[in-house]
Amino acid sequence: MPNARCLCPYLFIIAMCLTLSPAWGTSAQPLVPTQPDLPPLGRSRFDLLIGNAPVPFPYARLAQKIQSQMQADPGGLPALKTTLIPLGRSLQKNAGAPDFFRFPRVVAAADGLNKAGVDPLQDRLFLGFHEKGEVVEVISYNDDAARFEFQIVRDYAPGKIPQVFYARRSLCLACHQNAAPIFARPLWDETSANPAIARRLRDARKDFYGIKLSGTDIAYFIDAATERANLFSVWQTLWQQGCGAGETGDRCRMEAFSAALDYARNGRLPAASALPTLARNWKIRWPHGLPIPNPDLPNRDPLAALPDAANDPLLPRLPLEIWHAPDKTAFIVGLAGMLDAAVVKQSAVKRLGQRDLSAALERLRARGELAAGPFNPSLLHAVLAEFDMPHKPSLTRLPPARIEAGVRFTGAHALFRTQCGLCHDSTANFPPNFLHGDDAAVSARLDHCAERIFYRLSLWHVTAARRSKSPMPPPSILATRGIDVATWARSPALATLLEDVRLRIRAQGGQPETLLARPFGQLRACLPPTLSQPQRMPHE
Repeated sequence: MPNARCLCPYLFIIAMCLTLSPAWGTSAQPLVPTQPDLPPLGRSRFDLLIGNAPVPFPYARLAQKIQSQMQADPGGLPALKTTLIPLGRSLQKNAGAPDFFRFPRVVAAADGLNKAGVDPLQDRLFLGFHEKGEVVEVISYNDDAARFEFQIVRDYAPGKIPQVFYARRSLCLACHQNAAPIFARPLWDETSANPAIARRLRDARKDFYGIKLSGTDIAYFIDAATERANLFSVWQTLWQQGCGAGETGDRCRMEAFSAALDYARNGRLPAASALPTLARNWKIRWPHGLPIPNPDLPNRDPLAALPDAANDPLLPRLPLEIWHAPDKTAFIVGLAGMLDAAVVKQSAVKRLGQRDLSAALERLRARGELAAGPFNPSLLHAVLAEFDMPHKPSLTRLPPARIEAGVRFTGAHALFRTQCGLCHDSTANFPPNFLHGDDAAVSARLDHCAERIFYRLSLWHVTAARRSKSPMPPPSILATRGIDVATWARSPALATLLEDVRLRIRAQGGQPETLLARPFGQLRACLPPTLSQPQRMPHE
């Protein structure tokens, strides 16, 4: 099977990438349209798991609830694979300062098969919990919208009521550039798989929320789960676009669904001659090949004496590879993996037994249920209903989906808010929230952060090979707004932002022209403690 990981979650995004940038395989970042923060359809798997109840607290209870939905791992490992990252690269990287090893970030992936009658969580739910940050970051799949949703649980602390929000998607996409989970490559040196990291964790604390310090086995399983999760959008792309529209496309999807059910029930792979419509459409839709975006972060040792600028998760990642032909076997196996096919007697697939499904699938096609919409569990439920085995959906009422207060693009600092507000106008301390507050407060924060802002903005005029940090705004954020990086580097907006902070530095007696010659970590910190400054990590 090709070593593919992730595609843009909406199918039109891929078409747009290829239409606007046919040579994307050699460029740094595709042009990706902005997506709504709230789900356009359906809800996240996390919402469906929690329902109308408060998010379980403390974290051990939340982990227990998740694991109660999954079968025990036959190898004795927990179904929810979990590791600790004290010195990471997430938005919560500074939350544990100065006690990074006493308060590491918890990263977890639902890796186990579901129990009978329970919707699958495997590869569909990923968590990042930080005790000092009082936050749980959640990435979970939305079957109806065929995309991963990004959510954040705030006030996750004793004596508080956890509040669940859908996150600012553009902020998440700065690192999660393919709108899906990411994880480092082996040897996963920033996790407890690193013996030096594990030793410091043991010295700092005896118990980490009931989580055992793990080695490369757990990190490997989390990495594998993110890889499988990123492939969901590949299968969605081939299902919807690859088969095409109209009756021919519907019959292509019927054949693919039948083959997926056959593989799930009997382990039979499709014949080489299967899905001829997909093979024909491929040459028309992807004449230059289908670029597969890369979700892998470089492996990083946070205890290394010198930081490596290439480890910055904000840097655009080149495509993992280019597919020049459809891998039909991988496609069918991938679709089967998205079904409730757990090895239990009452799983949806097992209930079908060895029945002949051809007439039932033909009726689904005739009713339009195999049109070019997302591939999701409702298709399997529809097949079951054809044999008088109706699916009984959960009747749990869900609270309204909501996002945090929006960014204000008005006032004395409207340009800063427009270009930088998605990341830097928030109640969180990281990224530095220098745009949060009224105009007077923002002006004071800009004064204090001016050196670092100038440095990051100026990197747009420095060749990529000479950059010690990623430029700001990150290329991935510009891409979500439809801005080409070359156009941005020459834009009046960038020139105006640079001139603003240049004047602020000179007003304080500084010399902005000398800043790029200095190490970034030696520049004035942003922000001071009185302005909610996050502590810096070692070697930052």
